[in-house]
Amino acid sequence: MRLFSRFKNESLSLFLATSLLVLASACGHGLVETDEQPVDFTLTLLHTNDVHSSFGGTTATGQTCYAALCEGGSGGYVRLDQAARAIRRDRPEAIFLEAGDVFQGTLFWTTHKEKMPARLLDEMGYQAVVPGNHEFDDGWRVWLKYVESLKTPVLAANVAFDPPINSPALAKIKPYLILERGGRKIGVIGLATPETPETSNPGPGVEFLDFKPLLTEAIERLSAEGVNIIIALTHLGLENDRRLARETSGVDVIVGGHSHSLLSNVDPKAEGPYPVVEKAADGSPTLIVTASTASVLLGRLEVGFDQNGKAREWRGEPIRLDQAGLDGLKAPSPNAALARQIESFAAPVKRLMNKTIGSIVAKGRNGLPLEESGARACRNVECLTGNITADALRQIAFEGIQISLVNGGALRNSLPGGQVTPGDVLGTLPFQNTPVKTEMSGAVLWAALEHGVEKYGENVGGFLQVSGLRYAFNPKLEPGRRVTKVEYAAENGAWRELDKKAVYKVVTFDFLARGGDGFAMFQPLAWEEGENLANDALRLHLERNSPIQAEFQGRITIEP
Repeated sequence: MRLFSRFKNESLSLFLATSLLVLASACGHGLVETDEQPVDFTLTLLHTNDVHSSFGGTTATGQTCYAALCEGGSGGYVRLDQAARAIRRDRPEAIFLEAGDVFQGTLFWTTHKEKMPARLLDEMGYQAVVPGNHEFDDGWRVWLKYVESLKTPVLAANVAFDPPINSPALAKIKPYLILERGGRKIGVIGLATPETPETSNPGPGVEFLDFKPLLTEAIERLSAEGVNIIIALTHLGLENDRRLARETSGVDVIVGGHSHSLLSNVDPKAEGPYPVVEKAADGSPTLIVTASTASVLLGRLEVGFDQNGKAREWRGEPIRLDQAGLDGLKAPSPNAALARQIESFAAPVKRLMNKTIGSIVAKGRNGLPLEESGARACRNVECLTGNITADALRQIAFEGIQISLVNGGALRNSLPGGQVTPGDVLGTLPFQNTPVKTEMSGAVLWAALEHGVEKYGENVGGFLQVSGLRYAFNPKLEPGRRVTKVEYAAENGAWRELDKKAVYKVVTFDFLARGGDGFAMFQPLAWEEGENLANDALRLHLERNSPIQAEFQGRITIEP
């Protein structure tokens, strides 16, 4: 094994230090060469995914930054632009890809919807973008308005409209594109998640097709045009990307999103190495990369290909978009024009953050988010933001409710410890969900809890936060039989075992009631809508009950 000889000496201390650590680990993922064919072409890939409207990045305390740059913070489009320009200074032919879910997640989205990403995305210099499921949260028409305004190519091989509609945006949506770098043709194929109807609200008239046959068709067409280096730009999630890599041939690199997965060779919190390497059906290596969420990282992968388009050497590591990361790149100064654009969008958002509506007392969290990294913990364990939100739904939306269920995916940002503003509430619950109530059997309730933990560990949005209920599950058991104990709070405050034959008064979001996140057991039930939105219920709960004590209460127990 030898060092990647085609790299220049760059002023990338962070990147080079990472590469040395990878070599020292001898893990076999950071750098590989075989004796079959020599490398004759080097490709630099930059990528982001699951930005979720974090265009300003985060503050020094980890909260969403509603400015172009927050002092001491990290991430955001200004820093992302600095890092991309620094790399392109030495690698002008680098390909820059966005793997979806630019929409939703912060007050930038709540306030401006598609207008802000439509204005900013072209400024970043992406070669292509694939839609995430949250690009359809406000229906396919909003997504098409966004597409129509973009100059950046939009790739979506498996998104189809039925019946066909008359929109100038449709002509801009392609299954793939061909880029030329160093005299080589590179194909990029876009694949959206078929789960979009379950995890978003695209509305009737748009289909998300099985991507495997369409991927095969695209590979065949690209091969016929002389393309032998192929990138799949996907919004499928890391596990689906890994299966796709193993079950197909012809894809050299998968640039993914959807699962918010952190891959790294040096970060102890990483889900896997960067890149993950799978063996394709024909035995060739397929490299998989993804770069967490909220524009805190810029993925960078360098791949050496032989004349037949097979990956022979590779190395890479996501670049953290903080001052140390930018200094390591010797990044240029911030783009003043880009910063002014973000500040203009931030102005109305800041007004939402000026009023205090309540307060939350949480040990050691005053002025800090209750959960780190937005509210991702709420998809895996009991979380403080989930407890408060579920309590609000049960106590405020209707009278006489026994149990409330909140899907972790609905919680897009953590509530803060200390003072809470209307902006914090909207950042936590940005979706325009309506509380709905019904009477359901204990058997249906148990089935819902089972569904919530069916894919435990994959950060799925259907993991349930609860109020008036507590449950235990064992993730090592067979899916569908993982829940081991369920109890509800009786009127006298005592905990009683859930009776599968009894009927309980339950409140949840209309999204789940319609079968969202795969809760098909809810669809046959008769639901009654509340008068206010879910974020109104949370706001009223804070106004009426502050200061709220935030503490873990054993509502969800994970058995070893």
